[in-house]
Amino acid sequence: MARKAVGKLLIAAVLAGLVVLGPGVADAGVPIKTGKYKGKTTQEAVNSSFRAIHFTVKKGKVTLTTEPSVGFQSCVSTPVFTLGGTTVSKKLGRNRAFTFAQTFFGNKIDKIHGRFTSSNEVQGFAIYHFSAQDLCGTGKSRVNFTAKHK
Repeated sequence: MARKAVGKLLIAAVLAGLVVLGPGVADAGVPIKTGKYKGKTTQEAVNSSFRAIHFTVKKGKVTLTTEPSVGFQSCVSTPVFTLGGTTVSKKLGRNRAFTFAQTFFGNKIDKIHGRFTSSNEVQGFAIYHFSAQDLCGTGKSRVNFTAKHK
């Protein structure tokens, strides 16, 4: 009798886990479109043309070509991943996500993270750290972004 109760409890736990994981698992089989993706951050304090984020997807690799400018107090970030027109690439993870953390200077303080929510749309965030300057203090700024296949 106790074995049947444990078996039913185990089945219920597995089904509950599938319900929680459902949306991520359902999208896992949809192939991601290769090509160019363009989007922008949601930070209204920075001019729209400077909030742009562009990257390409090819053969399971994401290449960042344009990074957004992020504002903090009265300061605006400079490029740390694509300095001087360089690009950075990262392999797409099994969970359809990517993270750029190795900056041009070699530190791993700033981060751009994105996840494919459908075959042609990415949602994510960017975190930039600021050191004390004349116009702003020490701190960090996190902004969300959305990019779509073009």
